Amino acid sequence: MLIRDKLYKTFFLILTGIIISAANGYSQDSIPETVVLPINPITVSMPDTVIFDRFGLPLVFEGADFSYLKLNVEPLAPESPYEKLPFPFVKPFSNTKNRDFLYRSFLEYADKKHPELFKYTQSQLPKSVEIDKLEGMSNNIFQHLFALDFDIDVEKDRAPQRFQPKRRYWTLHGNNSVKLSQNYLTKNWYKGGAGNLNLQNNHNFTFNYSKNKVEFNNFAEWKLSLFNSPNDTLRNLRIGEDLVRTYSTLGLKAAKNWSYSVNMELKTQLFRNYKENNTDVITSFMSPFMANIGLLGMKYQLKKTYPKVKGKNLDLSLDIAPLSIQYTWVASSNVNPALYGIAEGKRHKADFGSTLNAKLVMYFNKNVNLTSRVKYFTNYESAQQAEWENTLNMPINRYFSTMIYVYVRYDDSNGIKKDPKLGYFQLSEMLSFGFNYTW
Repeated sequence: MLIRDKLYKTFFLILTGIIISAANGYSQDSIPETVVLPINPITVSMPDTVIFDRFGLPLVFEGADFSYLKLNVEPLAPESPYEKLPFPFVKPFSNTKNRDFLYRSFLEYADKKHPELFKYTQSQLPKSVEIDKLEGMSNNIFQHLFALDFDIDVEKDRAPQRFQPKRRYWTLHGNNSVKLSQNYLTKNWYKGGAGNLNLQNNHNFTFNYSKNKVEFNNFAEWKLSLFNSPNDTLRNLRIGEDLVRTYSTLGLKAAKNWSYSVNMELKTQLFRNYKENNTDVITSFMSPFMANIGLLGMKYQLKKTYPKVKGKNLDLSLDIAPLSIQYTWVASSNVNPALYGIAEGKRHKADFGSTLNAKLVMYFNKNVNLTSRVKYFTNYESAQQAEWENTLNMPINRYFSTMIYVYVRYDDSNGIKKDPKLGYFQLSEMLSFGFNYTW
């Protein structure tokens, strides 16, 4: 009986080896020598592992040399109770276990009958492979998922300190634009000019300081527009708008949105400008030069956001100076001071009164915005000056936009001529398109 079992087993092993070799397309003499079989003969099937088809790969003997060939073949897992069920049940990795059993049976057959098939031993593999650790590794990888590491150096592995950036007290913003525009001016516009197509160049900068209760806000701008004048027989190119202006306010917070403030506005122009078909100079550098200083005033600041509309926000500032000084100076002898309300024979004047400055910046969404500025000065007698400047900016993209500009001015100072239709009101309107960049 024992002899018959051994014959059956031998026949089974021989038949298994022949079937496996034929299934993989290899013969004993055609086994590739360029691929090394994995050291661990047990196949582990997990989502993060690769299932090797080990049949036909060069054989690796697990001993140190070929002097002693021995292979301990572990039996399959005990019979599962699921196998006795009346319906078919596929055990997890059953195909892999069957192939593993066939492969180990093939190794046993080669161990006893054809030791010349073994091409390598573990001692011939690279020394960097930690064979002992691989052989001692358990097939149950789940025991490592919840392992606790108690070998921790608290001082060495302490969490990094939180980065605290230095506070910035100064902030800087700006806008630069070069646009082609259509411009309209009333005949009594105080700086002269005529409506036409023109090239406009605008640059403005905002640099503010804020620390504790102290705020120091500064704004500077330069505007220059050039246009061709077909009605002017003396010159082909004229200046429509030339303005250099700075506005600064120094405040000390008093309440929630209120601050004690002192403000100052300076403005002039850079280039000389003439009347149409005439050689009379109406403006030049520092002619006129205007300065307004507001003392002992109050400033109201309101900033509001609208969470329901992306990018929508409002920024309103209001400066009230009950005591202020308005100073006007005409430096050039070629400019008539009477054009700016200065008495005959003098080149400067100073008026005492009160000033109101208001500015609204409204972003309707991320792109479209409106900037509106109002200035009003009175000397409590007859002279009054008011400015209302509005700019609607509608960007097409980051670098190009369409802009609508409306500027209304009122001035009834001594020496200013009253227009038969508009009185002391003056109007400048502009529609432009071109380069626009905000930073």
